[in-house]
Amino acid sequence: MHKKSILYVGLFVDKNDPKKNIRTSADRIAELFLKNNIDTITTSQKRGRAARLIENISVTVSSKNQFNIAIVPLFGTWPSFIWQEIITRLLKILNKKVIITVNGGSIPQRMDANPARFLKALKRADAIISPSGFMFHYLKKHNIQTHLIENPINVSEYTFYLKANARPKLIWMRSFEDVYNPEMAIRVAVLLAKKYPDFTMVMAGRDHGMQNQIIAMANASGLQNKVVFPGYISMQQKLQYAQTHDIYICTNRIDNAPVSLIEFMALGLPVVAVNTGGIPYMIEDGFNGLLVNLDDDAAMVHKIELLINDPDLCRTISNNAYNYSRHYGEAAVLNKWQHLFEKLNTV
Repeated sequence: MHKKSILYVGLFVDKNDPKKNIRTSADRIAELFLKNNIDTITTSQKRGRAARLIENISVTVSSKNQFNIAIVPLFGTWPSFIWQEIITRLLKILNKKVIITVNGGSIPQRMDANPARFLKALKRADAIISPSGFMFHYLKKHNIQTHLIENPINVSEYTFYLKANARPKLIWMRSFEDVYNPEMAIRVAVLLAKKYPDFTMVMAGRDHGMQNQIIAMANASGLQNKVVFPGYISMQQKLQYAQTHDIYICTNRIDNAPVSLIEFMALGLPVVAVNTGGIPYMIEDGFNGLLVNLDDDAAMVHKIELLINDPDLCRTISNNAYNYSRHYGEAAVLNKWQHLFEKLNTV
């Protein structure tokens, strides 16, 4: 019997212009399904909210006879929540099974303020996915049972560079927007540049409105020749920067299960990160990374210096981080999805 497709609703990369969109977890998972002969219908490459909603509805309706199960991401922001509501209600009218993936790192804060809205949305799901232990345990407090399925990476694409003698060569990679707190990275850079003449930092990522402000902040701090801004970087560029830089820093104000953090673990770079959101569920301080409080610039500098001054610690964290990243490998993640599809009686 021919198996029906899976409908995956979300934002996907335009293959003709991969720099136009940052790869989303939906894009990575859909690619994983397709590589493993799970027919998958994807909905939209459009970044505009209205255009994306229209396309999501159009694809859902036009392909209704091709799928029994749909996967829909739930984010915390109001516009994303609204289009999720529209799509999941439509799917239930079409008598489809709905899997909701809880992606938004801000959801716990928003649920604490207004739990009824999110609980009602989640009850519409036939299954709920948490991509992190953080979200899994948070939802459990609300008596919401979820399946823990991590966001995958293709581990074969990442070359492991064991870091044992770290230099003050840093990478920061996220979108330039307030939620990822790029200002903290610049403040840390200022402190390190005063101590280490050979300090450099790469700040990579798509501009969501703050890049010019951060560049100006770097220039005003005398970091013109110390910090570079290459924009969105490809996998090949990540591999190149991982060879020439030794430490990855994460300054996020809010996050759930950042794939970028796992990527640099897989590349062997020790991670120094803030202990916000789901990050402490991914990093055990002193074992596979180092943690500091949000906006504690001095503490982040101190942890970076621990790596520079202690080769044994640096080597241990580099190895342990690499081993941890294997949990996010495609084979392990695919097995969990297949088990869930079987449970939902996919045909």
